[in-house]
Parts: sequence; structure tokens; C-alpha cells
Amino acid sequence: MVSFRLPNVLNAVIKAHLDEFVRPAKPKNGVGAFVFPCRKLVFNYCERSGSSRAMLEYLQTRAVQFARDNPQIEVIVQPRPSRHPIVRAFYTNGQQRTKCVRRCTVDEIPEVVKSLRDHSGHRLRRWNKYVLSDTPSVRGIYSPFHTSEVHVISDQKPRN
Repeated sequence: MVSFRLPNVLNAVIKAHLDEFVRPAKPKNGVGAFVFPCRKLVFNYCERSGSSRAMLEYLQTRAVQFARDNPQIEVIVQPRPSRHPIVRAFYTNGQQRTKCVRRCTVDEIPEVVKSLRDHSGHRLRRWNKYVLSDTPSVRGIYSPFHTSEVHVISDQKPRN
């Protein structure tokens, strides 16, 4: 007598059809994990230049603490002879931004580094819509100023 493996074949066919209907989730920030947009910061300075004096002092005093506070960012320090000091940021979307810090003081350089760290890496553009959504609302953005009823919240009882 010949035996058929019908249940195993049916399970394979059903599994193949289920895989067609299940859409894979797109990886996004906030869904399961957060991917920091800034992946690498490069500090370039000249050892002999007077414009790099503040950058050298920043690197000797505060750069190590910045690297400890931000372990998700790769910090690289490179000499750049006969050039002004710059801070270059590389982002996960492939973009990069560069800031020259030749006229900055030691107290202003951390602000520049923080602005590069907190930037998303996208080019600046004007947003036509205020809310970006995969499922836009038909009604629009809710605002309490669009209602005709006025509600007053107070602890006092109304006088009769």
C-alpha cells in the first residue's frame, strides 16, 4: 500500500500562502528600538595654528567626557595641518554636515557639537504639511478652538 504525506504538503502550501499576506514591518524609529541619526563625529585641527587653540583645549578637557556620554557615536580626532579646525558629522542616511569652529571659544564648541549631534541629517526644507503620517486623518488636526461649545473648568460651584 502506498502512503501519501498529504498533511505535510497542505501545511507547506498553507504556509506559503500565509507568507504572501503577511506584510513585513518597515523598520522605524520608535518601533522596538531607537537608531541615533548621528553615527560619527570627526574633529579636525592643526597643531601649530592659532585658530585651532580653542579646539585643542576642547579636545584635551571636554572631548573625552563627550565620548563617554555618547557611546552610540564614533568620535575620531584627526590632525589637519595648515587648515582651520572643523567638526564633521556623518549621519545614518548618508548625509554629512561640516562646521568650522575657527572663531569659536572653548565654551562655544560644545554647543556646535551638540547641534551637529542632535541634527537628523536631512536637508532643511519647508514642510507643507504639519503632520507626517502613514494613515492621514480625514478630519484634519484636532483643535479645541474649532468647537462651538465653551467649557469652563473651575473649582467653584455656579451661583444660582
